[in-house]
Amino acid sequence: MDLDKLIKRTVDGDKAAFEVIYIKTKDAVYYTALSVLRDRGLSEDVMQTTYLKVLKNARSYTPNTNVVAWIIRIARNEALNVKKSRGRESSVDSDEHEYMFGTSAPDEYGVLTDIARRTLPDDEFQILMLAAASGYKRREIAKMLEMPIATVTWKYNKATQTMRQALNDGKGGAI
Repeated sequence: MDLDKLIKRTVDGDKAAFEVIYIKTKDAVYYTALSVLRDRGLSEDVMQTTYLKVLKNARSYTPNTNVVAWIIRIARNEALNVKKSRGRESSVDSDEHEYMFGTSAPDEYGVLTDIARRTLPDDEFQILMLAAASGYKRREIAKMLEMPIATVTWKYNKATQTMRQALNDGKGGAI
């Protein structure tokens, strides 16, 4: 089912429709937040806030304007707000310093995600994660991020080249 119809059903109180929206967009929202914050825990918090705002503001969504881009914009704004409010605070990612917090399971892509977070600029990280981890096609990413497909393709290729170089040079850090 098309996401525009699911948003309308969500506005009408259909919880199952919202669940489908969540399932279809959660990876994009997570990696968008992670590209800004570079912290898994904060990114998960931003995901929750994002979906609460989606529920609260579903009525204000303009039909046929790209649901995923609208949700990603909410997530990015939330992440930027968190980053700004934590400006001078120093955060510690429990996954990167698990000796301090006990053990925890890495996400699906673990080490490669960590290397990408440390190596790539935010925009390249987001595009790489949307393509490689979430399975979106470049044209879908271009539509989501509202940028030309040529720019998405260039940034994706640059990101994969940078990652390949980082892995070959051993700049990924201790694995």
